[in-house]
Amino acid sequence: MSKSIESSVSADTSSNLSELKRKSVRGGLVTMSAQGITVGVQLTSTVVLARLLSPEDYGTLAMVTAVTSFAALFRDLGLSSAAIQKQGLSNAQQSNLFWLNVLMGFALTAIVAGASPLVARFYNKPDLVGVTLLLSLNFIFISMSTQHAAMLIKRMQFVRHSSATIIGALASLAVSVSLAFNGFGYWALAWGMLTGSLVRSILMFIFSPFMPRLPSRGSGIRELVGFGVNVTAFNFVNYFSRNLDNILIGKFIGAEALGLYNRAYQLMMFPITNLKGPIHSVGFPALSQLQARPDEFRLYARKIIGIIAALSMPLVVFLAVCSEWIIPLALGPGWDKSVAIFVILSFTAFFQPVGSIRGQVMLSMGNSNRYFRWGVANSLFVSVSFFLGLRWGVQGIAIAYGVCNTVILYPSLRYAFKDSPVCVRDFFESIARPALTSIASGCFVLFKNVMWTMEPERALGRVFGDSLVFGLVYLGLNSLSREGRQELYYIPTLIIHRIKIIKNRRSSSHV
Repeated sequence: MSKSIESSVSADTSSNLSELKRKSVRGGLVTMSAQGITVGVQLTSTVVLARLLSPEDYGTLAMVTAVTSFAALFRDLGLSSAAIQKQGLSNAQQSNLFWLNVLMGFALTAIVAGASPLVARFYNKPDLVGVTLLLSLNFIFISMSTQHAAMLIKRMQFVRHSSATIIGALASLAVSVSLAFNGFGYWALAWGMLTGSLVRSILMFIFSPFMPRLPSRGSGIRELVGFGVNVTAFNFVNYFSRNLDNILIGKFIGAEALGLYNRAYQLMMFPITNLKGPIHSVGFPALSQLQARPDEFRLYARKIIGIIAALSMPLVVFLAVCSEWIIPLALGPGWDKSVAIFVILSFTAFFQPVGSIRGQVMLSMGNSNRYFRWGVANSLFVSVSFFLGLRWGVQGIAIAYGVCNTVILYPSLRYAFKDSPVCVRDFFESIARPALTSIASGCFVLFKNVMWTMEPERALGRVFGDSLVFGLVYLGLNSLSREGRQELYYIPTLIIHRIKIIKNRRSSSHV
């Protein structure tokens, strides 16, 4: 009898794991495809708007977003992560979380709007008052759909979630380009951001199956709020490691320097962020479901690390190697000073995407206290490095950022993985091959460029040729190992399998 029960439990566990893998594969393909479209929209926005707006326009908006980004730390209250991580979440619990988000959204709009004169006085730019007032409305729009977006991710309904994101990005692009073309300057960027947030929030609300009820007592959200408070506290201290550089450059060096730095950073990070974003969207809810199964948790975490490394590391190396050609192509004339900043930031970007697994492991295991403490230490080290680098200007800040992130990588991994199924060795084993093959491919392209020079006006041809050479070398080096060949075969196999499933469903619907 006991053997029969054990067999039944084992079969149920295997079935649940297979279902999770199926949802992860489907979700990964959907989000990667959707994110590819989003990257295309953002790249189009960057290329077009950089030719219609000046570095000072971008610097002006960056001054305001540094402030609104700080306020945005409290908009979510960490409650979306709490909703995703919590197994067995009730409608009453999520409804209370929804109303907490809405209340905070209105409060932040009032606070930021009231502080707009102080923002203008801090930067000594009176025209920042109007932009700050406009962007303060973002908090209301986004708070109305925070729990709806969390529900879509928790249920792995990535088609709906991605559709809302893509349509919002397209709306933002249309408004920004139209206004920039008509001479609205930095207002084009501000109105574009606001429009994108509004459209995305409306669609999230429509697409999500979650329908909030009126607030109720006794729903048992104290634990969820505690989890969210730790996440918010982490975001609060982590803000300084993400935005203190912008504040220091804007205050002590100027808007033009901030514009150059901001564009270099955004151009380096936006394709990487959009690659790891879909993986994290799938990985966090999946890891949360595996927290009671350590072996599956460890294998899944290693897979996430390996995929992020295989996608982000070659991209970072290629962008750095070809920065002399990519910057003029992407941003147009007048941005040459961003090239050196771009290359320096690539050292940070090489490890930053894969390092994000630290937060996923801690949160999915429910260790939000440890997540907060790590954030305090990380913020302290990075903030000190920015102040030390400020003496040498924008490039000094970029160098200090890279050195700091490299130095703290190993100890932070040990701390983040403590008492979890994942260890530091898993991390470095997962990134070793992508890191080495990416660097080797970059060195090959550099050697080719030294041996074969090309006129600056043929930049597009150089980037195309270098991307082809880099890709062939990278694929060739990875195919030398069995694990590399499996990964190269894995992704197209998943795509073909997904296409077959879609075709079979369509055929069944016609029968």
